[in-house]
Amino acid sequence: MTRRILIWLAGVGVATLVISSSGCDSGSESTARLEDARVHMVCERCHSFPDPSVLPRPVWRAQIEHMADLTRYVPAASNIPDFDVEAFIAWYESRAPEQLPMEQPITSNEPGPLHFERRSIRLGKGGGPGVASVSRVDSGLAVANMALGSIHLLSLAKGPRLIGNAGHPARVAEVDLDGNGRNDLLIADLGHTLPTDEPTGRVLAAFQQKDGEFELRILVDGIGRVADVRPVDLDLDGDLDLVVAAFGFLREGGVYLLRNESSESLSFRVEQVTDRAGAVSVIPVVDLWPETGPGFVVAFAQELESVSIFLPRSPVGYEERVLYRAPHPAWGTSHLSSADLDADGDLDFLLSNGDTLDDGVAFKPYHGVRWLENRGTGEFQVHLVGRLYGASAAEAGDLDGDGDLDIIASGFLAQIELPVPKQAIRLDSVIWFERDGDRWIPWEIESGHPRHTGITLIDLDDDGRLDVVAGVNRAWDVTPVEAGPSLEVWFNRRRRR
Repeated sequence: MTRRILIWLAGVGVATLVISSSGCDSGSESTARLEDARVHMVCERCHSFPDPSVLPRPVWRAQIEHMADLTRYVPAASNIPDFDVEAFIAWYESRAPEQLPMEQPITSNEPGPLHFERRSIRLGKGGGPGVASVSRVDSGLAVANMALGSIHLLSLAKGPRLIGNAGHPARVAEVDLDGNGRNDLLIADLGHTLPTDEPTGRVLAAFQQKDGEFELRILVDGIGRVADVRPVDLDLDGDLDLVVAAFGFLREGGVYLLRNESSESLSFRVEQVTDRAGAVSVIPVVDLWPETGPGFVVAFAQELESVSIFLPRSPVGYEERVLYRAPHPAWGTSHLSSADLDADGDLDFLLSNGDTLDDGVAFKPYHGVRWLENRGTGEFQVHLVGRLYGASAAEAGDLDGDGDLDIIASGFLAQIELPVPKQAIRLDSVIWFERDGDRWIPWEIESGHPRHTGITLIDLDDDGRLDVVAGVNRAWDVTPVEAGPSLEVWFNRRRRR
């Protein structure tokens, strides 16, 4: 039999994978005699055991057939013994719910404590609703359009500015890479919008010239699809190295270091730290454990669904330590950010999980935003901030001006027809979580438009209050992605109470 499965890569791609199964791989087990222990043993050779309750019954056949197919493709799965595919399908279908429970919105129908004024922004040439991420920079915002390839800078005073074409950019970071006092842009280029194990990924830099123009240059290419890149002086020699999260696909990917060997010519030596695919976000950490030296934290999707820290190991290399592991491989890790959420002087992390296109199930009750609290002892305690269907990104900032950090989060559900009428379902798509002591109070900013894979906080209008900016990502809609706004901005106008 032949199945077509949508594969979504944590905000960095979608494709249809055609797989086939002849039914039974070994014929050694019957549906009636298949033991729970056998199912656990086979599944746990590759990832955490997925309980049948995490996906609805109609989905499990395609998922089991897909897993069987991967045992012949992914090297890490080569140690899985032959198993009776039909027996495993029957085992899961007999235990799975017909459908997942549909949760009510966590936000109130009542107006929140802040009033927002919404504005849609078009970026002109090269712009459109295919934005993967939006980032704060000194001049305002940097916008990466994954579908059209464009990089824009935006400020209200100067308007949008097209920097150039960077293939299929996923994220942008600002840094003075060449040390000349002018800020440059680091660009993570997937190289292809669709999942592939071809080495299409690149790291580019847009170097700012004396006249303010930018010159794009490739720093490294020929690696798995690059989802994120960040600067950090790993060897404490005074110049900046780069940490690269290469998502790749199923076989090709990993985490790379670009060692800066010449500050004058910006010559980088490429060093692979791990070859595991699925890296979606990377965060440099300089003083998380000061005695070890600079390291970095990486969020992995795919079957890994985990967050790891990589610290220097004497005399060479890096040691990985898992900080968080999700309970099952359908978790949908999508983004990792950092902030000192409890103001105790150390770095915490915000983890979003809301990937849906791997199995086509839009409404998963375990999707949302979690706070990984740094306990200062090398351990991290996980707190649920709040649920959000399709949670794609979360960032922290003092939105209400009361001195503590609040959280904003956005959702992306490409399966949902837009706009969603409120009489059909009130579907949160942008939320802010108000910090109130130990509580996170969810307030609706937007509903019915879950097309945001990137979101950030910035005082865009210079009025002293943080505003909310979300990229519009309609890259897989039927309508042309070239048309329509690239950003939605909610200007923070005043407190209601």
